[in-house]
Order: sequence, then structure tokens, then C-alpha cells
Amino acid sequence: MKSAFSFFPAWPLSPNAIVWVGLALLAAGLCGELCYRTWRLPRISGYAVIGLIAGSAGFGVIDTDSARAARPLLDVALGLLLFELGGRLDLHWIRRNPWLILSSVAESTLTFAFVLPVLLLLHIPLIVATALAAIAMATSPAMVIQLKTELRAEGQVTQRLMALTALNSIYAVVIEKLVSSCLLQEAYGNVFATILRPLYLLVGSLAVAYGLARACILFYRRLNRQDEHSFVALFGLVLLAIAIAHLFKLSMVLSLLGAGIFVKNLEARPQLWPQHFGTAGWLLAVILFVLTLTSFEWKDIALGGLAATGLIVARLTGKLLGVLVFAKPSGLNWKQGIAVGLSLSPMSALAYMLVNDIYDVYPNFDALLRAVVMCSIVVLQVVGPWLMYRALSWVGERREV
Repeated sequence: MKSAFSFFPAWPLSPNAIVWVGLALLAAGLCGELCYRTWRLPRISGYAVIGLIAGSAGFGVIDTDSARAARPLLDVALGLLLFELGGRLDLHWIRRNPWLILSSVAESTLTFAFVLPVLLLLHIPLIVATALAAIAMATSPAMVIQLKTELRAEGQVTQRLMALTALNSIYAVVIEKLVSSCLLQEAYGNVFATILRPLYLLVGSLAVAYGLARACILFYRRLNRQDEHSFVALFGLVLLAIAIAHLFKLSMVLSLLGAGIFVKNLEARPQLWPQHFGTAGWLLAVILFVLTLTSFEWKDIALGGLAATGLIVARLTGKLLGVLVFAKPSGLNWKQGIAVGLSLSPMSALAYMLVNDIYDVYPNFDALLRAVVMCSIVVLQVVGPWLMYRALSWVGERREV
């Protein structure tokens, strides 16, 4: 029989995961404000610092298993941001200015072309180097969207940045899936499966994207776009699309990003985000940025630190040169071109999830891949926002108060 005083808590107290997550979010909010008010750094950089402190590299209150268990929450946060980013890509604008698509192809291609040989020179195995070069093509959609919101940035540089981020995210996912198919060929030697897998992922993901877009358009035509009910409907549709993508083993990134693009370009007067999304979306983004870095471990530096340094330098060079090649023809001056190139530097949750996708399919894949990506994310989730912050200030597109 229990003691009559068993209503008291057992001693010593044993805090559960919710306590630590709550403390981490509280610390992230305070650290973000400290970074902004004291050093005029983006709040996102503060969130990254707390992720490091709370994760395996710090106190370990949010361990790797907890971060893995939170993967569905990361998918929801990134999915909403990808949907919003896709909703800002105007295909009519790209058709009117074909130099924009050439700029996008150039910066992504040069990034891949610069990163791959640098990693090979550092004795990274070819298949690992190819996967890393593909992942390096992508700019972090979550960081770009949140920084644009925080800075209230508007203008030519900001519009180009959003478009190039959406496009290079698509390229990165497609190339990464092709690399995964090569791994499938090595593992099973089945040429038919190797060819069928990327086709299935692409066609299936676009089908989910189109279905989600049509459902959103239907809801928008029947609901008040600015009340809380439209937000609930939108949120539910996005969750359903993420669940379907996972159920059929499709690409969540292509599905949500594609859905946003479809809505933007199929609806005559699209308006994706109800005003109620702001606070909820920002909270999900903070969780995303904090949890992304909890998986980083100090041993990653010994394993992949040098390769990560080479990747970061080659990646920034490729993106900067790729944008500058077509800056003048596309309507940008050199100053604006440099600002766009520097603003493409953030790398965060999308890269993290692409790496996890590879290990989900091939659990015994070379640990070097994860180590290099995590070291790169640590640097570019802290430094990348600062570069974007300064670049947008330099061209006069930062308007936050």
C-alpha cells in the first residue's frame, strides 16, 4: 500500500522532456532578443546558440533520441515555411525575365561544381562528396522566410533571394534523390529500380502538391481568408499533405514547395497566409532552429570539420559568382548582385532533413556525411543570418524597427 503522503512528488525530482523543451524555448527567446538588442544580430543566431547548448554538444538536455522523436514537428514547421516560400515564386515574373532562371541555374551549378572538387581534394569519397555537393546547393528556406519577416525586407534583392531559394531547394532535392538512387544501384544492382525511384518521387510529389493546391484554392474561395477558421483549414491541409507524402514515401519538400508554387500561379488573386499565422509560424520556426542543432556533437569537428570549411568557402564562392554572372542582364547592379549572393549563404533545417532522409534509407551510410553537414550548419546557421542581415541593410531593403 502507498504511503498516505504519496501525493507529494518523489525526491529527487525528475523533470520530463517537456520541462527541458520549455526551458530551451524560453532561453532561445531571451537569447534571440539579447543578440538583437545588444549586438544588432538576427534573433535566429541566438536560437542557434541555444540549440547548441541544449543539445548533445552542450548540456545534453535534448539528446539525439529526443531530436529524432521531434522529427514530425520539424516536418510541420519546415513544411509550412516551404509552402509559404513556394507561394512567393511568381512563374509569370520568371517568364518575363528569363535571366532570372539562368542566374538560378548558374549559382546552383557553380555551387555544385566548386564544392565537389574541393571535397575530393580533401579525400572525401566520391559518393559522399556528391551528396554533400547536392545538399550544399540549397539555401535554407526557413531562415530566408523568417529573416525576411523579421527585417520586413522588401525590394529587388529580397524578391530575387526568395525566388532563387525556392529554385535551388528544388534542384538540391532532385539531385540528392538521384544520388540516393545511385546508392540503391550499388546496394541491389537493379537498374529498373534505380531509374523508377526518382521518377516515382518526382511525379508522386508533384501530384500531392497539385492536390494540396487545389484544396487550398477551394477553401480560399469559400472562407474568409483573414479569420482564424481559414488558418485552421490551411494548417490541417498542410498536415494532411505531409502525412500523405510520408505515407507514400514521397518528398515532403517537393510536395509543399510545389503546392505553394501551384497556388501562387493557379489562383488569380492568391493570399496564402491569414494574419493568425504570424505568431504560430514564428513559434514553429524557433522550435525548428533550436532542434536542428541539438544533434551536433563535438566529435563531428574531428571527423568533418576540415571538409566543412572547404564546403562553406566553395559554396559561398559558387553562389556569389553564379549570381554576379547574370546580375546585369537580369536587372541588378553589382551591389545588389553581391547582396543576393551573400544572402544565399544560410544553411539549416533543409540540409539537416536531406541528410536524415539518406540515413533513413541507408542506415549504414558513411558517418562522414552527417559530420560535414552538421559542422556546416553550425557555422551557417549562426553566420548566414548575419550576412543576410548586413547584405539587405547595405542595399536599403531592411525595414525593421
